[in-house]
Amino acid sequence: MSAYLLLFVASLLSVSISYIVIRLLSKPLIDLLSRICPDAQAAGFWASYTKLMLFIAPLVLVLMVDMFTHFADPLNTLRLAFIAALSGILLGLHIIGKRLGRFLIIPQQPTSGT
Repeated sequence: MSAYLLLFVASLLSVSISYIVIRLLSKPLIDLLSRICPDAQAAGFWASYTKLMLFIAPLVLVLMVDMFTHFADPLNTLRLAFIAALSGILLGLHIIGKRLGRFLIIPQQPTSGT
């Protein structure tokens, strides 16, 4: 398989995974940001920022993996690209979750008086 084609397929894999995750999280993210942001413009900015980061993080990892595995078997390269894309999504979601978690208020459980 050509190196260019392999890079294209790995990048397409990363973008596809990112698109699926962003599609699943888009509505809940907008709802959450509209509750915790001071206005609609701020919520829109942070939603766009989050979506962009969820595209960039996996793609950067896939490109880094491709840089180190360009002499490997194409199937192993695609397998590592898939792992890198999922790792990028996981890392991005973890960072975003930690940031957003600071703004969420968890209701206190009532203590029983017995």
